[in-house]
Formats: sequence, C-alpha cells, structure tokens
Amino acid sequence: MMHKVLALAIALMLLTIGAVGAAAAAQPWTFGVSYQNLAFPYVAALQKAAQAACKALAVKCLETDAFNDTEKELKNVESMLAQGVNCLAFEAASLKASSASIVAANKKGVPVVQFNGKADGGQWVTFVGSEQPDSGAQLGVWLAGLYKQLGKPQLKGIYLRGVAGQITDLARNDGLKNRLKAENLLDKINFTEQYADYDRGKGQSVTESLLTRDKSYDFIVANNDDMILGALQVARQFKLIGKVHMAGVDGLPEALDAIQKGELDATVFQDPEGQGGGGIWGCYLHLSGVKLPKDILIPFKLVTKANVSDFVAIAKRVYVK
Repeated sequence: MMHKVLALAIALMLLTIGAVGAAAAAQPWTFGVSYQNLAFPYVAALQKAAQAACKALAVKCLETDAFNDTEKELKNVESMLAQGVNCLAFEAASLKASSASIVAANKKGVPVVQFNGKADGGQWVTFVGSEQPDSGAQLGVWLAGLYKQLGKPQLKGIYLRGVAGQITDLARNDGLKNRLKAENLLDKINFTEQYADYDRGKGQSVTESLLTRDKSYDFIVANNDDMILGALQVARQFKLIGKVHMAGVDGLPEALDAIQKGELDATVFQDPEGQGGGGIWGCYLHLSGVKLPKDILIPFKLVTKANVSDFVAIAKRVYVK
C-alpha cells in the first residue's frame, strides 16, 4: 500500500504537472541531507528511504551525519551550502541548538524541509514526520491497558530513557507522563528511570544491573527498540519472559519478530519510509512550485501481537541488515 506521504506527493504533482512538471524534470538539482546520528537503526532506515527517493526523483543528494553533535551538524550544513545545494532536507538533532543550521540555510536563501527531528528556530518550508510526544503517549496507552490487565493497585517498572537532554527523548517522556496523568495513573505506575543512550548494549547492562537486585518489576518500557531489545536479552537470561511485560518504540524488525514470538508485548511504530522519503519529496515539490502544508504528519501506531503482521513488510524494506 502506498504510503500517505508519497500518495500526497504524487497527488500534488498531478495537480501541478502542467505548470511545473517539465521545468522540474529539466533541473539538475542537488539536495543536502543532514541526519541526527546514523548509528541509530531508525536513522539508518531513514537514510535508506531518503536514498531511494533521491534515486526515484533523479536528484543528487549530499549526505552528512551529525553524530548527535550540533556543532558538527552546523559545520556539515555549512559545507553542503558552500557546495551549492538547492534544498536542505534536515533532521534536527536538537530542539534549540539545531536552529543554527536552519538559520545558516536561510541566510544563503536555501529552502529547508525538516523531517523526523524538528528544531524550533529559523524558517522552513514544511516538516515531514511524527509528533514525538505521541509515541510516548502510545506507550502510556499500553501501560494503562497493562494496569487494567494485571489488576494490581500499583505497578512498578523500569523506564529506559535515551540520551539525556536529546529532543526525542524529552518529547517521548513528556508524552508518556502526560498520558498517564490524563488516565489518573501517575501515582499508580512507578518508574525506575535510567538513561541508556538509545544503545542496545547499554540497555542490556542497565537492565541487568537493576534486575540482578530486584526481579519483581512488572514492566520495562524504553524510548527506542534497541534499548528494549537489550533488556529483552536480560529477561531471557533471567527466565522472566511473560513475567515482566515489555514495550519499546520504532518498530525494528527484531522487535516485530519478538512480538510475533510472544516475547515482547508491544512497540510503537514510526514509519521511516514516510519520513525519510517524505523529506526528499518535500524538497522536490517545493522547488517544483508546489505550496506544501507547514506540517505533513505521519501518525505513530501501537503494535501488539494482534496487528504486528501489518507492519512487517515496511520494516523489512527499509532496515539495513
């Protein structure tokens, strides 16, 4: 099934092809593409989707990796601007500090399309992505359901956070806590919170340390699937599968497979095809003269065993093996 963003892009192109189609095809455009950190599997999947869109649209794409460092991010962007890119597809690493890269593009008159990570400064054409607080809210929906399912007056769990102060981690935390507050469950669901930097190995070591001291946790949630997969390895070692309930965010193929096997309870799927490909399409459509909405939003989806098969095909297409 064609993704909504691509469907929107094609629909907009059909509406405008008479006026701009021939001109767009004749343009030797070069896009700059800036990623947060390609070490994260989800960002690597964004890259694969973006590269596919660049190829499909026959545009040249210069790619850079910020490694989650906003100073490096700015230097990368300035380098691409110096090479004469026609549009910047930008995945912000920071809500505030990444604005400097957008402002740099503004000064050069280069349009900016944000995707996945969204900075709040400077001027940009459109944002293609998901509202990150909603991913945390979906985790909150799952936890509320777990609370009802287990029937205990109090639940206690481990919450694996990402990188301290990082834009996505803050948004997901806010979404989760706000959802539980709305459900009147903040005082009934207790967290032991630890940062594990979105890293599988760190997720494993943090979880091992906590479960070695206390194996009576009801659940483990994580702000990405890499960390929850690390925690899952510990749960297997300690024979806690089915006793401690687990959920993450992203929809990595391994997480979907673990859900199918009944080892992982849930994940919150975000679509790298829509976001990574949509960032490139946003640049292409803008340069083609199409007026885009300020936000092209792709909703998060809570994935459980009941609906996991709906998401497997997308994940297999874009995740690097």
